[in-house]
Amino acid sequence: MTTVATHIEQQTDTYLSDLFETVAEEWRPEFQRFVETGEADEGFLNYLNQDEGAQHAVESAFNRQVASFEGLAADLKKASGTEGEVQPIRTPSSISSRLAAVVEVALATPSARREQIVESGATELAASIPAKERDVLKEVVRSLDSTLAKVVGV
Repeated sequence: MTTVATHIEQQTDTYLSDLFETVAEEWRPEFQRFVETGEADEGFLNYLNQDEGAQHAVESAFNRQVASFEGLAADLKKASGTEGEVQPIRTPSSISSRLAAVVEVALATPSARREQIVESGATELAASIPAKERDVLKEVVRSLDSTLAKVVGV
């Protein structure tokens, strides 16, 4: 099974190279950074405000990302049972797979939209886990956060 992050990496080069055609050559690295991270310097934003081709390229890139996320959501719904009916996750590996999917998508999401993706993924994950396991998962995530903070010195 291809992970979301791997799938995005494999297709990024192709679709970005297609979109580069409508972006001035000197702005292409900044365009790529903006599409991948949601961050841009003021010069690029000024260029973007004045160039319709670049605006179209950014819109196309973001629409593609949205479509990828919708595909992931559909896959998660399929994995959880029939539409509208969330089946409880039965095994720890299923829980970790879903949690990993949320993390992978969040890492591949521009920072401006990351919180929304995490919230949506957490909502779906919580709905599919019995209350008892939800409490354990929250403890594990808190512990992981604390440990990561120590390790990276934050």
